[in-house]
Amino acid sequence: MVESTMTDKEKAEFVLGVYFRTQAAIERYMGRENLPEWTEHVARINSDAMRHRLPDTDDQARDLLSGLRAMLGVYGSDTETRTSPERTELTVRRCGIFDYREQAARRGVTLTLDRPCEFCVDLHQRTAAHLGISAEVELAERGCHWTVPAPSASRGREGAAR
Repeated sequence: MVESTMTDKEKAEFVLGVYFRTQAAIERYMGRENLPEWTEHVARINSDAMRHRLPDTDDQARDLLSGLRAMLGVYGSDTETRTSPERTELTVRRCGIFDYREQAARRGVTLTLDRPCEFCVDLHQRTAAHLGISAEVELAERGCHWTVPAPSASRGREGAAR
């Protein structure tokens, strides 16, 4: 049996680096003009998996940003999540992906996109659209604010207006 000499932190950094370089390579290979095709493919996979795991649309709406929250956490981002029966909100005060991208560029990783938001926003909005739910985002300098309303809350308002 071979023992690893890497610490847990080094292992996490290694995996994160592999993931990041893979994503950067996909963006470079696809090119900015073809990246929506890749994003659509990933959004279909994500929405199909979510439908299988969570059949209820309110649960899907509440869970839509969980992968993003987890990824942001890996990059050391400053985030806050608020969930109510009506909506889920994710505030990213500082996106650690920006910091990581700058470090990666200094190490020679070729970046195709000017901002990570170009992929992230498109992916999450396409995934939401495949699920028939809404995902609104307001971008900031190095952060953003997402709002995902629960479909039942919308139906409740529509029923009350009739």
